[in-house]
Amino acid sequence: MPNARTTEDVACLKGHAGDVWAVGFSADGRTLASGDGDWHRPGDVRLWNTADWTERAALRHTGEVLALAFDPTRPRLAAGSWDKPVKVWTLPR
Repeated sequence: MPNARTTEDVACLKGHAGDVWAVGFSADGRTLASGDGDWHRPGDVRLWNTADWTERAALRHTGEVLALAFDPTRPRLAAGSWDKPVKVWTLPR
């Protein structure tokens, strides 16, 4: 992920098995969510700590994750998939 001022990478996050289709930052900026998937398996949502870019959690979806949204007032994350369901998780603090 490049630094906007220098265009140097800040971090390179690895751990997804499929293509990453969606990303989003929490309202407080402390968590980045990334969603993946392919046609042959359910997708995953991974939560990353932005202080040190370590993985906090991996959440399973039913299909390829195409959209992510954090609730700005509560520790919740919604993820939409190509196979139509939207999953909502309460996140650990």
